[in-house]
Amino acid sequence: MGILFGPVKSRRLGLSLGLELVPKKICSMDCLYCEVGPTTLHTLQRAEYVKWSLIEKAIYEAREREERYDVLTFTGSGEPTLNINFEEAVNLAKRIVKKPLAVLTNSTLLEQESIREALSKVDLVLASLDSVREQSFKLVNRPVASLVLEKVIEGLKDLRREMRGELWLEVLLVEGFNDKEEDLKALKETIEKIKPHRVQLNTVVRPPAYAVAKPLSWEALCKVREFLGDGAEIITPKEQLAVVAEKKIQNIEESILDYLARRPAPVEELKTVFNKESNLEELLEKLVLQGRIKKHLYQGEIFYIS
Repeated sequence: MGILFGPVKSRRLGLSLGLELVPKKICSMDCLYCEVGPTTLHTLQRAEYVKWSLIEKAIYEAREREERYDVLTFTGSGEPTLNINFEEAVNLAKRIVKKPLAVLTNSTLLEQESIREALSKVDLVLASLDSVREQSFKLVNRPVASLVLEKVIEGLKDLRREMRGELWLEVLLVEGFNDKEEDLKALKETIEKIKPHRVQLNTVVRPPAYAVAKPLSWEALCKVREFLGDGAEIITPKEQLAVVAEKKIQNIEESILDYLARRPAPVEELKTVFNKESNLEELLEKLVLQGRIKKHLYQGEIFYIS
């Protein structure tokens, strides 16, 4: 199996050569938004999910290809630190590869000293922390039952104190799940204790593992950035989010047309059916102007008819 891929253009890292330490989809969490898909092996058990011989060969190949990429990234179609060879892989890469080494992690195994020790040697740790409230954490990240959120947070604090490189903390927000006021207040307090070098805000812009995962709007992301204050940045491309928003509007329009084809309805009924979309009346007027639906006054109330 080939575990070295790329280089791929990363919006955060430039040209990144990836090295996958776990196959699809071995992970300690089953996040609603994961673009890789649902977790197939839900575990905190470390094992040789990819053999050392393959990892060693890939790292030596990465050394030979150094002129073609900006950073070597340890990743996986799951959680890379679950591989029992992770520490040895970091040590070898740091010894023979001149380019910076980055690691993508969901932060769930940071309580283990050997993993933190290895991560403290890398140039850049891109760690995730989507919620610090137990309820939201379980809803969004769907962790292994034995995983303790407080230990995840403590592991991040310890890593930040011990590491030589930089810690970039990514927060991925899912509409209605971890974006409530109480979530953001708790998150801000925790971030101030962790003291990451950067805080990077993201949302759902790729097809998620579970359809219930919806993105925040650009405006909502900006409000979160403002609330979190200095150091927080949005890494979701605005234009990509605009495409997602446009598709959402198109889907709502088609659903409205389908509904009205079956029965005329007043605006209040449509708001109830379509979860009171804030721009529903605007969408209805747009469809009227386009000639796709009509207004009909009946017993003092306006009905929309397809």
